Amino acid sequence: MPKNVGRTSQKQNPPKKWKPPEDGKQPLFVHGALDDYGLNLYEFRVLAHVVRREGKVRGCDEAQGNMATICGMSQRMVLEVLRVLCEAGIIRKEKVKGKRTNTYRLNEGSKWKHPSELEKIRNKGKKKNSRLIQKAITYGTCLKPMGFQANPCL
Repeated sequence: MPKNVGRTSQKQNPPKKWKPPEDGKQPLFVHGALDDYGLNLYEFRVLAHVVRREGKVRGCDEAQGNMATICGMSQRMVLEVLRVLCEAGIIRKEKVKGKRTNTYRLNEGSKWKHPSELEKIRNKGKKKNSRLIQKAITYGTCLKPMGFQANPCL
């Protein structure tokens, strides 16, 4: 489970006009293929929000800052999750001329990559310097903007 579960970057306020779902109507259906895919809770939450906001004519064009507030996570996390979902083929990003926000749409199941590729996709987005930083920690060397310094960190 992610380290910062339970922590939200911004306070989430409940909608003013919230109503419970009608009796006899199932408010949520999760397909078995999605349930077994292996999404983490951030990915699942953002995907649920994108699908809810997507219309028949236009996709989800909500600003990432608003998405972050509604989903209870940082904007940086939303950006990373959207990248993972797009690279996994679960959603697609469409750029709209004249708009600052991108539009996201759910892809057909045939476009989804195999779940075994998900971890590789997640790791692809990690900072390029993370390996360099890990080596510095492992070998006890200091990092400078130009690279390693041979002396141990004090």
